[in-house]
Amino acid sequence: MTKKIKSNKKLPKEVIASIAAAQAKHKKNLQLPSATLVVTSAMAAAREACSAKVDAIVEECLAQNCKFRDSKFDLLNDRRNCLYSSLISETVYSDIAGSKRLPDLFRNPVFFLNDASPQDIKQGSAGDCWLLAALAVISNIPGLLEQLCVKRNEEIGVYGFIFFKDGDWVSTVVDDQVFYKIDPKSFRRQLYFSSCNDERESWLPLMEKAYAKIHGDYETIEGGFTSEGIEDLTGGIASNLLTSDILDKDRFWKEEMKKVNKHTLLGCCINFEEENPDKHGIQSKHAYSVLNVAEYNNERLVHIRNPWGEVEWNGDWSDGSEKWTPEAMKALKHENKDDGQFWMPYRDFLRIFTTIDRCRIFDASWSVASNWISYNIEPRSSGRFHFELTKRSSTVIVLSQPDTRYYGSFESEFNNTLSFHVYDKDDKLIRRTKVTVPFSLRSVNCELELEAGKYTVIPHVRREPNDIKPKPDEDESTDNAIDPAMRVDGVEVVIEPVEMDKDTYMFRQHKADLIRSMSLARITGRTLLGVDDEDYEEDPDASEVSTWQLMLGLRVYSHDRNLTLEGSPGIHPSVKEAQSEALDTNEKEDPEGVTATLADKNGLIAESGELATATGNDEDTQNEAEEAKKEEKETEKETEKEEEKEVKKEE
Repeated sequence: MTKKIKSNKKLPKEVIASIAAAQAKHKKNLQLPSATLVVTSAMAAAREACSAKVDAIVEECLAQNCKFRDSKFDLLNDRRNCLYSSLISETVYSDIAGSKRLPDLFRNPVFFLNDASPQDIKQGSAGDCWLLAALAVISNIPGLLEQLCVKRNEEIGVYGFIFFKDGDWVSTVVDDQVFYKIDPKSFRRQLYFSSCNDERESWLPLMEKAYAKIHGDYETIEGGFTSEGIEDLTGGIASNLLTSDILDKDRFWKEEMKKVNKHTLLGCCINFEEENPDKHGIQSKHAYSVLNVAEYNNERLVHIRNPWGEVEWNGDWSDGSEKWTPEAMKALKHENKDDGQFWMPYRDFLRIFTTIDRCRIFDASWSVASNWISYNIEPRSSGRFHFELTKRSSTVIVLSQPDTRYYGSFESEFNNTLSFHVYDKDDKLIRRTKVTVPFSLRSVNCELELEAGKYTVIPHVRREPNDIKPKPDEDESTDNAIDPAMRVDGVEVVIEPVEMDKDTYMFRQHKADLIRSMSLARITGRTLLGVDDEDYEEDPDASEVSTWQLMLGLRVYSHDRNLTLEGSPGIHPSVKEAQSEALDTNEKEDPEGVTATLADKNGLIAESGELATATGNDEDTQNEAEEAKKEEKETEKETEKEEEKEVKKEE
């Protein structure tokens, strides 16, 4: 038996230091890469452009001894266009008292008091609970949200942000103007839209304002899904799941819920109120953040937050529940206070909430490639994507269409539902992927383990008419521009139309066209770094793109740094139709098929035209040659006759 011997001899300091360094290095190597913003080819350019724009504004303002006023989103001088998106709006922000700069509202405001956290977030009078739930989720990961504000100068009042839109990063800048209202009880001025718990902290209202600006106005960000908000803030991949569709709840807990904040960020909501009459304080058609999960005393628990900052679950494990012991409160770091945060059992989580909003996030070990093509639905075009991997890798494929939120009141009369097929180099079908949730329309995705090689993705689009939207008084559960307190107290809010004059309407339409060009830029190969007016240029190729019915984008995420992706729109159906008509005409004029044999029926019209022209030229040349021969013979005959006459005269 070997005897353990303790040594009293101390190790040299340099040896201790080397061991500590080795242990630290080993520990670092064992750690998984932390979640981060998805890095794309345009991200560095967008950040650089945003930073340069802020620097230029600061320099100009210092030279003129003035603060920055954003003429593209001026709350004071262009209030209506900053608030509303349509000619007649169904949303009304009736109790706005005015707009002021943050230093004029609060004493010593700062962008961050401490690090951003979910506890900071408090929803205001906009129905953007989905966005605030997304912000709460990503603020739960240290350092992630801070990367979205590229540069700022709080003295000048200019703030530059980046967001992930339509497959890549874009930037914008805003000033420090905010809307405010008067509290009817204290008569204090309060922020009208979202605010931090300490109103001096300004990161939340300014980020919400920047997000509203890139979509045109505050009304446009009313209503949405938490997963899509997380995607716009991180570059991840959004998807939705109905809790009733989960096959194995134990497996879902292990594979999905326990990976929260690691490779998945989650939100949840109730979309179908009639299915859950007993909700125990959970609000219908309202977004919640999933902050964490835990297992305590064989109980699976989910940590959730209401972006209102109040109104919580009142069932088992709620504040004041008999389930809470001093040991449990210490272990789960729970406090009994109405702050919008609560724990609830996993079984009740699946029973009460009807929809789980998921966003797949990535660490720095992933690469992403993206490409957009023009596509036609009716008649269908032959567009497709091709990508190549140089090594075996986990691969996530995302097919998406431009975000319809840009369009506001100018949205299409149709919904486009996406699906796609993946084939290998031998044209063998690998995967069919389609949307399983009817209201999840922005994108569809799948995750595969693929070998090195070439792959083809063929998209499919099903177009269906939009549902007729109910009138405001027919839908009492809509999370519109209603103060949270008014929602809780059940106060009825009267929705009134907001009228716009013709000039204002035309300006809004022009602004909507500018925002749409973000999507057009993807097709025409331009790099769009921001969403301010100076970032847009008239594109001579835009008219050609507009003849297509839709644009489709593909993103491929992989661990392969040499990943390549390209898209091919194919031939526009109108060209094919014209080709077919031209060929039909040729066959009618040439029933024997002589001309048809000279032209490729699957070729372009131009090719058919060139062949037909070539055939015609050959016939013309032959006729001219025959006529020339006739003329020569006639000339010879006339010459012979004249010679005979001259001979007779001489005789």
